Amino acid sequence: MLAGHLLDGTGVSPQADVAIQIAGGRIESIESAGASSMDRDSHVVDLRGWWVLPGLIDAHMHLWGLTPGEVVPADFETRLANAREQARALLHAGFTTVRDLGSPISPWIRDSSSTNPPTAPRILAAHVGLTGARGPWLIPQPSWWEARVVRGVASARDAVRRLHDEGVDVVKIGASTGPGAQGFGDIPTLTVGEIRAVCEAAHGLGLPVAAHAIGSEAVRRCVVGGVDTIEHGYGLSDDVCDLVAASDAWIVPTLRTRAVRAAAEAQVTAWEQVKTLRLGVAAGIRYAAGTDSVGDADTLHGPGNALEMELMGRVLLPDAALAAGTREAARMLGVVGETGTLEVGKCADLIAVPRDPRRDLSVLQQVEFVMSRGCVVRNDASAADS
Repeated sequence: MLAGHLLDGTGVSPQADVAIQIAGGRIESIESAGASSMDRDSHVVDLRGWWVLPGLIDAHMHLWGLTPGEVVPADFETRLANAREQARALLHAGFTTVRDLGSPISPWIRDSSSTNPPTAPRILAAHVGLTGARGPWLIPQPSWWEARVVRGVASARDAVRRLHDEGVDVVKIGASTGPGAQGFGDIPTLTVGEIRAVCEAAHGLGLPVAAHAIGSEAVRRCVVGGVDTIEHGYGLSDDVCDLVAASDAWIVPTLRTRAVRAAAEAQVTAWEQVKTLRLGVAAGIRYAAGTDSVGDADTLHGPGNALEMELMGRVLLPDAALAAGTREAARMLGVVGETGTLEVGKCADLIAVPRDPRRDLSVLQQVEFVMSRGCVVRNDASAADS
């Protein structure tokens, strides 16, 4: 592969006129195109007019298989078919890795999608969540909004073991809720003891824990209990921001899901999210990009998922916003040895865009070339491969 500009995601300055050799789905070498010893018989993808960078990561989304405007979800098989198309749309938009934090459908796609060439991103699946109070996960809804209740330490540990046996990659907990069916609220649902029991059981089985947590008290409990990632994580005091920054936890701010909705309540939440993000950046909290997109009319899965990095770039420096959706997200998810940067030995997960994304993060919604695990899954770049 020939790249006009390479942003490898490691933080070094971009390189111009680079040759990348790929074999067996992994990067074999990265060197100057002029000095390359590339085999003349190699298949060459010519991206000399493009900026090449690591595949994008959405660290919080949901493959529910919804259709835009859907009020009553369809049957499971229909939703599964819809979700497969959503996963394909994400891959073609440049998302080579995603973490699904709540859907009974995503494990099916993870385990059955073709890998040659890939038909879906690398999926880390939570299946269903655990919570301690009624809320958006427990109201009378079809199974796509499913969660399980834990009551006490023993119940929490048993629930984690069941999820492990079902093959999850991450344990999701709902640590806060709102009144009635409102999930975006700051009412804690789990005690510190229950959260700690979940984390100890999950970590003992090699599983990380992600917590839906809003408001200072819910987030405080999550940090003390030992969660790995805090989802949403807004409405925080300075003291709690400092607590998170001093811990090993990350925050995934999920800006897109509220920023794109016109309702006054959503816009108030979006303002609070940005306010808290500013406090968190100043405190030194680590952030990764995740959209909380569900595939409805406002958050269709595809190029729009990359809006998250653009929104984060209104607070973070462009380099940091880009890293939040590549290198830092890979670190948070524990897959940095495989993806997140373009380095020798790593999976060839990469994309190409027409401009420098550090100058214009919106270009991440204009991906025209995607390679996943060494396979070209999309090539709309103007330079033809030869």
